[in-house]
Amino acid sequence: MDQARVSPFHFDRQVLDCVIGGVSAIDIRMLHVQTEEEASQFVLAYGYDLANPDHLEQLWNTHRRAVALIEEQLLEPGELIPTELRDVAGLKSLTNLLLIASSRAAKDREMQRWACAILRVMHVYVHSRHDLFGAFRDEIQAQILKPLQEAIVADDIAGTMMLAPNAIGGAIHLHKFEIKPIKTTASSVIKLLARPERVALTILDKLGVRLVTRNMYDSFRVVRYLVETNLVSFPHIMPDQSANTLYPLNFFMETMGELEGERLKGREITQEEIQESLARRLAEESRAQYLEKPNQFSGSEYRFLKFINRKLITVPIGDGDQRRAFRFFYPYEIQVMDQETYARNLMGPMAHDEYKSRQRRRARDRVMGETPS
Repeated sequence: MDQARVSPFHFDRQVLDCVIGGVSAIDIRMLHVQTEEEASQFVLAYGYDLANPDHLEQLWNTHRRAVALIEEQLLEPGELIPTELRDVAGLKSLTNLLLIASSRAAKDREMQRWACAILRVMHVYVHSRHDLFGAFRDEIQAQILKPLQEAIVADDIAGTMMLAPNAIGGAIHLHKFEIKPIKTTASSVIKLLARPERVALTILDKLGVRLVTRNMYDSFRVVRYLVETNLVSFPHIMPDQSANTLYPLNFFMETMGELEGERLKGREITQEEIQESLARRLAEESRAQYLEKPNQFSGSEYRFLKFINRKLITVPIGDGDQRRAFRFFYPYEIQVMDQETYARNLMGPMAHDEYKSRQRRRARDRVMGETPS
């Protein structure tokens, strides 16, 4: 028996870091499982009974997917997962994976590192697969996206789309309305692995839309319209997820106040004057109040208005007399930007392929237990 473990003064620092230190289980260096029985109990507490054939098959399937993701997206040229760990024939039992991940023997160091890498990816796959979206995908999409889609009408004369055709100040013409492609499970796993601050495994932007307006003024009008028409319930916004790198909010409100004063004097304000007023005030960089949420993958040059809203979804479950409404909140992202900013965001270091490449590099470092350079 490990004598340290029977000492009244022995505490596992890695476990304490996870439980009360804010460290993700993905970032610990090794497990501390010593026997087959301990491994089985560890897995049972995790949520799977290895004596249950269905549970066992789910775990082996997760293992296969984890190995495939590592091999297809994370390995460097020449790297290979040891055959003893990559399939059923080599590993024989999933408890062996935990025992190898717990080995302190110097001769097992490389195998221990690979076992931990596989377990990290398996862990994220488990959480991603059991997200509510997997069970209620159609209902979530319909209740979140349909009201937004129905609010957009075609402008047959201009050949564009618009919001609020009868709004004060005129319709809000859109350059684009995009529904973000639903993240694949593999894409979600890579994103979670790339973000060490994700202690709780959550994807807040699995579902989202992007509205691209003609100009900066209209971008703020879109936000106002979504709230005033109750397409968005602002009390359900997740404030720590909001970002504004498009235009300083203090400058925008000051400019609107000045233009309102001119309007009350009876002067007609043109779209050109609005844009010129916003541009002039932006020269006062020292007072600009942006709300930036740093993202090491998209880069500081990426500009937008962004917020995460939560929609209370209602799904009927059960049959007959047992039928009832199951209700839960589900998050989705809304991005708003003007046409010029949208074009800039597609270029250079903000481009999607570069973003994904940076994300994969960081995910690889984390999976392999390496400190990023």
